[in-house]
Amino acid sequence: MELLLENYYRQAEDLLNDARELRVLIDDSESIIFINLDSHRNVMMRLNLQLTMGTFSVSLFGLIGVAFGMNLESSLEEDPRIFWLVTGIMFLGSGLIWRRLLSFLGRHLDPPLPPHVPSVLKKSQPAAGRVEIKTSLKGETFGLNRSTLTNQ
Repeated sequence: MELLLENYYRQAEDLLNDARELRVLIDDSESIIFINLDSHRNVMMRLNLQLTMGTFSVSLFGLIGVAFGMNLESSLEEDPRIFWLVTGIMFLGSGLIWRRLLSFLGRHLDPPLPPHVPSVLKKSQPAAGRVEIKTSLKGETFGLNRSTLTNQ
């Protein structure tokens, strides 16, 4: 009877361990899904911000067309080329402002760079008793590629 109870107890512990492992795997999968959803949400928010900037720049230079659309008389209505000139200035100006806003967005919303830390330390023990430590550094920002330190 005691052996039978121990066997059932061991099976219950195994089932409990399996359930815990499955719970950890489910939690990990859930966190990965949430990270993926957050990433997609960030992309959509950035697109929304870019389109809002475009709408702002077009509406800002649309005020020029509003000024010419009023029922005010001036000598500019007589020239047939002035419509295309004003339209060109509106589109060129709104495009330049939109590009400027997008470059501002690109500068200030990029993720910050991680701190500079040597990634891999390799130790080798030559026969002469020298210890050679090689570090592989990400030196693109500093103009460096690799650094080798040798200690004797």
